[in-house]
Amino acid sequence: MKALRISGLIFIFTICISMVAAAQENALVHHVSGRVPVTGVGRELAAERPFVAPAAGAEVKTRPDGNTWTELATLNFAVVHDISFATPLIGYAAAEAGEVWKTTDGGKTWTEVLNLSYPYYFYGVHALNAKTVVISGFYDSQTFEGLIRWSHDGGKTWSSDIDLSSTGWVQRVRFQKKNGLIMDLIGGQENTAQYTTDGGAGASDWSTVISDPDGGWFQLEFSFLPNLHARATGIDFCQSLNAGAQWSCGPAVDQVFDGEVFFLNNDKNGWDAGGEISPNVEGWVHVTTNGGNTWSGRTLDGPWPIREVLFLNAKTGWAAGGNIYTGVGGIYFSNDGGNTWTLDVNTGAEMDACDTKPVKGSHQVWCVGYDSSFNAHVYTTTVK
Repeated sequence: MKALRISGLIFIFTICISMVAAAQENALVHHVSGRVPVTGVGRELAAERPFVAPAAGAEVKTRPDGNTWTELATLNFAVVHDISFATPLIGYAAAEAGEVWKTTDGGKTWTEVLNLSYPYYFYGVHALNAKTVVISGFYDSQTFEGLIRWSHDGGKTWSSDIDLSSTGWVQRVRFQKKNGLIMDLIGGQENTAQYTTDGGAGASDWSTVISDPDGGWFQLEFSFLPNLHARATGIDFCQSLNAGAQWSCGPAVDQVFDGEVFFLNNDKNGWDAGGEISPNVEGWVHVTTNGGNTWSGRTLDGPWPIREVLFLNAKTGWAAGGNIYTGVGGIYFSNDGGNTWTLDVNTGAEMDACDTKPVKGSHQVWCVGYDSSFNAHVYTTTVK
């Protein structure tokens, strides 16, 4: 009889544990992707989502036969969010505190070519060529103010502010010839995008459209292809088939939320990435080979958020990221289209932006991140 009572108690205890676990899985938890800006009074990029247990046993060891990454430079007190190389030697970096940096030797040395200080924050830069450069970001006042500036002499002089938005903080700017696109970083009840079809020289050349009526936020990296198909993601996954003029949105690819999206020019091979810094410190990648009609599960589930994805072709690519608040970060590598990943380099910095240029039959890749002291670290590797 005693044995039966004990057996019954064990059964009830097991049921209770199962019920608690089920309730925990279904309960909404405050998941935080990141905080913007990094320096200054930050706002959370977050969403209420069911609890997701962190991946167990995530590897942080570098691969013995991995690509060789070299740290080229450190930029003191530069929270860099974007880089753009016009040539293998000439590149630009955009940072918080209204900073723009330039290199003329492939990233070994950098010179500050603009410093507007706070409350300016630059989150995007695109070098259309060695001389013509556009930067994008926001002025952190009591109201939202998104803006761009142009330079036509390689950063020696810059235009005044060209205000594009009074409802959101704009982030990266990307061009396909005369077609330009900028996505909101964070806004009000609705997220917007700014697009131009004639080069975007002045404010009147840009149009603002609602990109996501549900609002929320987009992360930094979006895809803008030569065929003018665009994709951006964050809380929702949104796409435009006409250079940003019209958008359709649906749920994020990941069960928590997304962050970054990268597509090859074939419009078929794509990668969706993201991550969180609370309640877990974790990052993930999903893969599509049919233009986003279907997506894989998490092919990478690692110990820091993924902030940037870059692929050279359908097989070879990287997923970079990190979290400055816990001092982790690095660059993962895949040679099978993102189906499997290994760690190329453990940087200890939050890697936020990458770019590439062909060099003598190879590709040089640059990635930049920042540490908890708010210093930027520029890394490079060369692959065939």
